[in-house]
Amino acid sequence: MAFQRRHIEEPTDVAGFMDRGHRYSRNGVYHRAVDDYTKALEIDPEYADGYYHRGCSWYEVEHFDDALADLNRAIELDPEADSYYGQRALVYIFTDRPGLAQADEEKCEELRINAQEG
Repeated sequence: MAFQRRHIEEPTDVAGFMDRGHRYSRNGVYHRAVDDYTKALEIDPEYADGYYHRGCSWYEVEHFDDALADLNRAIELDPEADSYYGQRALVYIFTDRPGLAQADEEKCEELRINAQEG
């Protein structure tokens, strides 16, 4: 019996592009993940998680300016998402900005504590 590849339809909505982008990202295919997150953001340009995940993929391929731009936008859209600050802190560390990294780590921790107490 020959192996047959299952045909997967092209995504048509934000959830579909995000899901496929996550699969690409988990498998280290970050440029394709970026493409799918971008397509999701073209459909919904106010989707904070799209910017966050695209920023994470940019970080993985060391496009730190692009990563910061996306993470800044994600934080602008959802300033209460602690993981956004945590990821941006990593970018700041890798771009030799320890003061900004520390501030984001503190904000991340503050938001996590508030969420637990909330």
